[in-house]
Amino acid sequence: MKFLLFFSLCFGILAGRNATTDGYVYLGHNEDQGSPAMLNIYNVPANDWRCSYLWFEFPGQKAGDSFVNEYGVGITSDKCKSREDKATGTVIYEVRTTVAQKARSSREAVHIIGALVEKYGYGDSGRSYLIADRHEAWVCAVVKGKHWVAQRVPDDEIATIPNYYTIGKINLKDTVNFLGSKDIVRYAKKRGWYRPRRDGEFNFRLAYSDPATLNSKNNRDRHELAQMTFFGDAILGDETPFSRKPMRKFHRKTLSQLLTEEPIRQKTTVLTTVFTMNPNFASKNGTTIWVGLPGQDAASQSQWTIGTKSPDCCHRYATADEAMEKHFSDTGNFEEKWPNHFYWHYLHPEMDIDVVPHDFTVYVPKQPSVESERDLTARGDTYNDHFHVLDDPERGLLYAFWTQGSHEAGNDVHIVFTKSSDAGRTWAEPVMLAGSPSMADPKPVATYQQPMLSRSGRLYCLWVQETTVKKNLCGIMRGMYSDDAGQTWSEPETVPFPIRFEEDPADPSVPPLWCLWQRPLRFGSEGKFMAGCSRYDRNDIPRVEFWQYENIDEDPEVRDIRISFFNTGKEAFDAKYVKNDHEYIPKDGLSVEEACIVGLPDGRLFSVMRTSIGHPIWSVSSDDGKHWSRPEILRTKDGGTPILQPRSPCPIYDYAGPEARSGRYFLMVHDTFDFNGVISYQNRGPLFKRDGEFVPGAHQPVWFGEPEVFSPRDTGNSFYTSYTALDGEGILWYGDHKFYLFGKVMDPKD
Repeated sequence: MKFLLFFSLCFGILAGRNATTDGYVYLGHNEDQGSPAMLNIYNVPANDWRCSYLWFEFPGQKAGDSFVNEYGVGITSDKCKSREDKATGTVIYEVRTTVAQKARSSREAVHIIGALVEKYGYGDSGRSYLIADRHEAWVCAVVKGKHWVAQRVPDDEIATIPNYYTIGKINLKDTVNFLGSKDIVRYAKKRGWYRPRRDGEFNFRLAYSDPATLNSKNNRDRHELAQMTFFGDAILGDETPFSRKPMRKFHRKTLSQLLTEEPIRQKTTVLTTVFTMNPNFASKNGTTIWVGLPGQDAASQSQWTIGTKSPDCCHRYATADEAMEKHFSDTGNFEEKWPNHFYWHYLHPEMDIDVVPHDFTVYVPKQPSVESERDLTARGDTYNDHFHVLDDPERGLLYAFWTQGSHEAGNDVHIVFTKSSDAGRTWAEPVMLAGSPSMADPKPVATYQQPMLSRSGRLYCLWVQETTVKKNLCGIMRGMYSDDAGQTWSEPETVPFPIRFEEDPADPSVPPLWCLWQRPLRFGSEGKFMAGCSRYDRNDIPRVEFWQYENIDEDPEVRDIRISFFNTGKEAFDAKYVKNDHEYIPKDGLSVEEACIVGLPDGRLFSVMRTSIGHPIWSVSSDDGKHWSRPEILRTKDGGTPILQPRSPCPIYDYAGPEARSGRYFLMVHDTFDFNGVISYQNRGPLFKRDGEFVPGAHQPVWFGEPEVFSPRDTGNSFYTSYTALDGEGILWYGDHKFYLFGKVMDPKD
């Protein structure tokens, strides 16, 4: 019993498409292991005898891996100990690998499992396989030897599966909803596990389960919590239902959050996955796998799709075929043999801070990374983003502003400020300038701050202020200033928007949807501050315009700040007019956003923007940002290879300083994109730096070299950054994993 309680704590959830808010089929699962674990992620290509699939591998484990294939068939499992003490069998690991390689639907997967069990016999005490595709979900219960039974989850119901069998009453004549061994009842009678006069109608769960599993407190506690979450009450014991209609439709976030709650989440939980299958798209394109490593909520973490290229740091071996060949060999001393593997940073959180090498540490959150362990009455600080650092050389100070909260777009998002008087080596305790102080005391949020320092030394901070609409991009512009280096600040005031466009909300009481993520730089006429703005239309599709702050150097009151809008309204950059090498239209729309500007030695401005079409785009301005060339896909050089990029930040900076016009630059990109993906929001895996150089007379004025790894993280590399030049050193200031705030000295290659 000790072994069962400690090692077999997996948990699964299956939801039919009519039980979910988005109409998707869900498969949620916690994988728990007591022995040393190492997670590898492989994209396995198709060949003559198998389809392609995504493989989450735990080397040495016979029943710990999860798979989803190009037909959108996903499979995981929970150990379920049976009564069987005489039968034998040989297949365990082959069950899920065969499903991954061959099954074109979840129903076909059940037939494959049944055929393997009946031919070779199952080699372990018992197990429930959780299988789903974009149309339906199944639980297939196998017993040591040659017996099995499977039940379909109704489209409007949810099934929750701890470490005991949950299939109860069966009807094998109803082949739409049940499949199984023909002698499943007869064999139970033969073994004395089922006596019709005593037991009444046959119940697989009661007949075949090891009674100890049904009476396990851990199993019952976990099952009770899951039932209370979805159904509002819990039915345990002999009458436990296989599945039920939920009290309301649920979103994947609820499944994921439940899987992070104790006692469902245990110290032995090594992987959380939430498979979402969209019935409205082709299998390969309609399946997304949300992956949470130890301590993470999968619904807010990395998204993988079938065909997602996994980075090298996720692998034990170079190819999936070699990994499969050696799955059961060389399975000891993982951390010693593969010390640079990504997984150790999640198993050992104390190592996480050193994943990305850095030279300066500005902020490390005080709240725990695990959401359930946080103090909701304290200021949320586990989300740190839009990190702007600027230099005040007259006072010898660095100022840092960023958006902070418990999580992105949370109810406690606010803006904080700190400063350093020793060139970034140490920083003062951050103070909150605007926004919502905590999850326990939510107020209208503030985000996307824009700091500027006037020539006289007045320090401004402007931001997006939530008003009537709960949306982190929708708000008025508010601001304040300080004349004493941030010791005290003026009362917040509103900056008027002088222009509304037909793309803005029809209701004049609803503010525009907009954000500026790069801090304004002195690229406008006569050295005025300028920045690129992402302006969203009524369908939430962003386009890029440019703002010039006209009078910051006159030290105006915030209410008197004037802004000019360039490249705006119908002239704003629109992705549908960008010529692409691929015919790709993502589900999330054709977007252009998040412009970053550098100056060229010839006096022009060069801007790089992220898009949803698989590439960054670029444009130039010859008149200080008032007019811009038609945007084009960013390439390595004229006629060169297009640079790949998901819908993720792609900042560019001048090595010599943000406004230096030196002609030497660096670009931050992921260098990957899957044009078969339904959406452009794809895994933000390793982040690369590409050095760029101004080429006089070239059509694309900056040409780029080969990529170098900047952040090896397998996901979460969304870098909303800034740049300063101090004493001849350029420093990139960035949020690592949107958690830590660091600075790194950037050296161009000679």
